[in-house]
Amino acid sequence: MQEILVGRCYRVSLEKLRQFPWGRYVKFAFLFGSAVAGGPAEDVDIAIPRADLETYSELLAELALWLGVREDYIDLVEVGPDTPCPLVLEALRGVPLHVEDWDLVFRLFNVCQDWEIDAKKLHEALAARRRA
Repeated sequence: MQEILVGRCYRVSLEKLRQFPWGRYVKFAFLFGSAVAGGPAEDVDIAIPRADLETYSELLAELALWLGVREDYIDLVEVGPDTPCPLVLEALRGVPLHVEDWDLVFRLFNVCQDWEIDAKKLHEALAARRRA
């Protein structure tokens, strides 16, 4: 995947996404969702850490200008300790665009990975009970 077709009218280069000055705004950014699955994407989903409204707005506006797309084709998804774990895991298993703080990424990921393991064990235990 070198290029992403977004909204059937924009071509977004993965390299251009990586070259964006992410460090001005956030400690990490991960591309995820349909954009990494191949084929056309409705929008570009990018996971970022929690940001204040001003930082979020500036990042969205600058990224849209950088890529030459309308803002509504970019979905900045804030990931933090209160984000549902399935979303955290999907986002952080995506393509790293910028990571300044791997410790933060690992903390978020590990908590949710533990949750995922516990959820699978619980599901297996409940399924075993139903079969018994």
